[in-house]
Amino acid sequence: MTIIALFVFILMLTMGGISIDLMRHEMERTQLQATLDSAVLAGAGAPAGATKSDIKAIVEDFFEKSGRGDYLNELGEDDIIATLNARTVTASAGMTLNTYVMKLMGVNTLSAGGGATAEVRTPKLEVSLVLDVSGSMSGAKLTNLKVAAKEFVTTLITTSDPGATVISIVPFSWTTSPGNAIYTAMAGNVIDTHDFSTCLKFEAADYQQSYIDPTPDPLAGPRYQQQIYTSVYGGFDTFHNSGWRSCFNNDYAEIMAYSMSEQELHDRIDLLSANGNTSGHIGMKWGAALLDPAFQPVATSLIAQGEMDASLTNVPALYSEPDTKKIIVMMGDGANTTSYYFDQNSMYRGPNSDLYELSSQEMELDAGSYVPTGTPQNTFFLRDGENYYAIAENIWLTQAEYDARVSAADADPLLEITDRRMDWEEAWGHMTPDYYGDITGDNGPWNDYVGSESENGSTKNGYMSSICSSTKDEGVRVYTIGFEVPANGVAETELRNCASSVLHYYAASGVDISDAFGSIASNLQSLRLTQ
Repeated sequence: MTIIALFVFILMLTMGGISIDLMRHEMERTQLQATLDSAVLAGAGAPAGATKSDIKAIVEDFFEKSGRGDYLNELGEDDIIATLNARTVTASAGMTLNTYVMKLMGVNTLSAGGGATAEVRTPKLEVSLVLDVSGSMSGAKLTNLKVAAKEFVTTLITTSDPGATVISIVPFSWTTSPGNAIYTAMAGNVIDTHDFSTCLKFEAADYQQSYIDPTPDPLAGPRYQQQIYTSVYGGFDTFHNSGWRSCFNNDYAEIMAYSMSEQELHDRIDLLSANGNTSGHIGMKWGAALLDPAFQPVATSLIAQGEMDASLTNVPALYSEPDTKKIIVMMGDGANTTSYYFDQNSMYRGPNSDLYELSSQEMELDAGSYVPTGTPQNTFFLRDGENYYAIAENIWLTQAEYDARVSAADADPLLEITDRRMDWEEAWGHMTPDYYGDITGDNGPWNDYVGSESENGSTKNGYMSSICSSTKDEGVRVYTIGFEVPANGVAETELRNCASSVLHYYAASGVDISDAFGSIASNLQSLRLTQ
């Protein structure tokens, strides 16, 4: 029994010793593989502009600092592939482990080794940068946003092949102005009523779809309404820089569509100015539309107008296009607020407004015929019943006095007179409902404008939820940034819900907004292990 027990003890001791050697071997192999994985990821994630030598040094340094520098195999020329929009790093390592017990069996050493490949790639990107430029963004907030947005643009543009990243900038406040080029491209599907601005009025059903259709239905005709251009407050032709305007027609407020130029995008971001209330749902609507394939006819028109690079013939790409990612980055700094609209069937829309334009054109006799010379002079009159208010002169005229002015001008052969009664949509481009009420004493337009079809914050939040959902359903990845918004408040809740997931929402304040944009840019580089 003693001999048997001794034999069993020696056997157990031997098996235990072998197990210790094998466990040491597996532990070293696992640690070596982990070091390999981390080293190639660090090399592949090297800063933009890193050379092959820089990447090799990063991998080698990682091994040295882990105490395993002697185990790394020499990196060959083909182990590091670096292009403008991709880096692939492959490395291998090996080590020899002395055994404790297995050497008694003639096994003096065990070998451990591994290999790893990591790739960082910026795929073909179509990005809509949807930026809140409402009045609350003024001052340091707008300054910090501009820095962050330009850094974001630089990262994406400089780490991709030329033409692989296309970025659109979509500012929003009261609404979003597409600008003349886009408006012209889709004019066939817009009911055009004035020349003051290019904003569109969307209905509730429009937010159920990610696209804006530029092509009219041959039977139903134009689909979209041009938004009336006016202001809640202001005088006659004096409100055109007011923050209460229904549409901002300034250059700084217009969309920049489909740009590949870092400098152009930077210049456009520098132009941003803060003004007005907040309509995040409209910003998201335009941001989504610029990524939707339905907008391809608009892109074609922009190319023809010289507003877009001629090489971008397939932008926006189909949702099914391989290796193409469509991204929205939306930044907001507050909750949606109320916007105002005239009722669709209002008596203050359509023809026969109360504003008259008297245009006088000087003429001269040339070879027996009168021909126009100089610039036409326009004077405006606001009618109230049978009386006319001469706006420039600040006096009231009776019907007879007004007719006498027109007749006297007509009698002069060297003066051609045009007496025109404007449509209401054109009239509101010159005056505000507030001004109309002050002059005529009739507050009907004011009551209609501010109390008829206004959209409050709650209504806008519902529309925003709809457009965010329909956009994400198409596979668009949505990142949102809440810039100095109250934690768990309405604004943060809506922005978080709009994002593709809670991990795609970023809370930021002050200069930290650059970190939020930088993190999103890093995510878009799709750092991953491939082997």
